[in-house]
Amino acid sequence: MIEVDELKDYLDEYLEEKQEVKNLTEETVRKQTFNISKFIEYLESEGIAELNDRNVKKQLRHYRRYCLKQRGNKRTTVKTYMMNILEFINSEDVQEEIQHDTIKMKDIIEVKTEDPETAKKRIEKISLTWQQSNFFLDTIQKSGNIRDYAICRTFIDSGMRLKELVLLNKDDIQVPIDDKGFYVLPNNTDEFIDVYLRAETTKGEAKDRTTFITYDTLVSLNDMIMDRITKLRKNTNDVYRPVIQRNKAAEEKNREELFTNIKGKRIGKRGVQDIIKKHARECDERIEEEGIDCPVNYFENVSVHILRHTALSHYAEILTVAEVQSIAGHSNSQTTDKYIHIDREQMKQKLRVNSQKFI
Repeated sequence: MIEVDELKDYLDEYLEEKQEVKNLTEETVRKQTFNISKFIEYLESEGIAELNDRNVKKQLRHYRRYCLKQRGNKRTTVKTYMMNILEFINSEDVQEEIQHDTIKMKDIIEVKTEDPETAKKRIEKISLTWQQSNFFLDTIQKSGNIRDYAICRTFIDSGMRLKELVLLNKDDIQVPIDDKGFYVLPNNTDEFIDVYLRAETTKGEAKDRTTFITYDTLVSLNDMIMDRITKLRKNTNDVYRPVIQRNKAAEEKNREELFTNIKGKRIGKRGVQDIIKKHARECDERIEEEGIDCPVNYFENVSVHILRHTALSHYAEILTVAEVQSIAGHSNSQTTDKYIHIDREQMKQKLRVNSQKFI
């Protein structure tokens, strides 16, 4: 259930995330804001106090009928309205609060079914393969930016949200920290390390959970900390050498926040978004320079949301839906289902292997 007077708060966050993912123009954002806001105003004028899993489809149908009959809008115009509104209603945060199954346009109005080829292209756009995500990380590593590499590795490992990453504190990584402020590495290099995430719903309710990072990502965090307290200086032979800065090293021992900006303060959401777009552009430049055959346009397609989706899609190849739901922090398993990409050939291979057990 979600109260109607809270929908505008959800709308602001939804549009911010969508603009980051799709790099929309100001005009497109303005139109979508207008279309969705009009639906919210309609609910308020009709005295609808809340949307829940029992009334949400009904209210959508009523609003469509209202646009056609009372406002006299054309059917094509109303279809655009409903597409914008449905995408908002089905967005991750809103769907979790209402607890509804994903609503499709055919639930509101009959439309043509999406053809298989279009569906395949849509799925390919919402996550990276292992090879594509490794290429992204390798490009950042080649740039020499140790902090950016650690940030992106953490995203691709954990599947956390942007707001969860910027809120990370050093002690949220569930391994001991030594007296110099570095993480104590586990003996087993195959170890998965727990990461405690703190988050709130728009209503202010606690929504804390745990996800994972790999040993190699933990190493990259230590590299980032070392980079944070060192400076390159020339020695007597005019060769640059890293030198630990005592003041920064002392500050690091008691530092709370994990990721920082150039001023040494906690990094912000916009800063992380800019980091990912910068390195996505570098990927495209590298592809062109090296003549690599790659179907992905990184600058257009890669964002914070895509990195989260990539991580959860990779987890979904191994874990159950319930386990992926726990890592993702979804209240509703229907939200998790969109990360589960069914490979029919893989399914048939599993069935063939299983059938051989009975021969």
